[in-house]
Amino acid sequence: MSIDDRNLPTGVLARRLIRTSRIATLATLDQETSGMPYGSLVLTACGLDASPLVLLSDLARHTRNFKADDRVSVLFAKHGVEALNASRATLLGRMEPCTDARLRARFMRRHETARNHMAFGDFHLYRLVTESVHFIGGFGRIETLDATDVILDPAPLDQLLTAEDDIIAHMNADHPDAIRAYAHNLADRPGLDWRMTGLDGEGCDLARNDAEARIWFPDSIDSAATARAALVALAKEARRES
Repeated sequence: MSIDDRNLPTGVLARRLIRTSRIATLATLDQETSGMPYGSLVLTACGLDASPLVLLSDLARHTRNFKADDRVSVLFAKHGVEALNASRATLLGRMEPCTDARLRARFMRRHETARNHMAFGDFHLYRLVTESVHFIGGFGRIETLDATDVILDPAPLDQLLTAEDDIIAHMNADHPDAIRAYAHNLADRPGLDWRMTGLDGEGCDLARNDAEARIWFPDSIDSAATARAALVALAKEARRES
């Protein structure tokens, strides 16, 4: 957690951790050992509301587990930090199938290699319906939160979710220079060929090969019009910083 983050509400910190994570630990109740905890690493993305999304095989042990008992937890942790000082959030809830094509597209943009898995009919997208969140933000900052403190109401974001794919395609095709400026000057990430992979009410996600960057909006957005205004303002800021 940076110094600038310390004044943010704990729910916002937990949500930021979810949004910037690509991998998490999924814990299920194991059906082969009469309910012993079973943990496994999974690729993650999230909806615009920050609800975690996972792409899993029906043949996997963890999938068989939560199909028998849908109670799970998902642990998100900030990597590259000494373990006891690392921010982490454990989301407790229930796993459900997710058939929303827009959320599927969000997952695929974040994990392009997952397209290979989709060639197999046993892979499906699932969404965590969060019930509570246990957040640890380093020494002395430990809180248990209601789901509504972390997960946003998806209804006001539905129009933005529908527009997301077109906005991203437009930015990548027509404004690669702006995306590069975002990465270089707002996220301090060098290199060429940056592209936008995600957009939500709080910011946008960029990727380049195996590298990623997250740009936070100063104010939340909820529509194509407010997204355009926010992206234009970021481009102006990024060019001033160059």
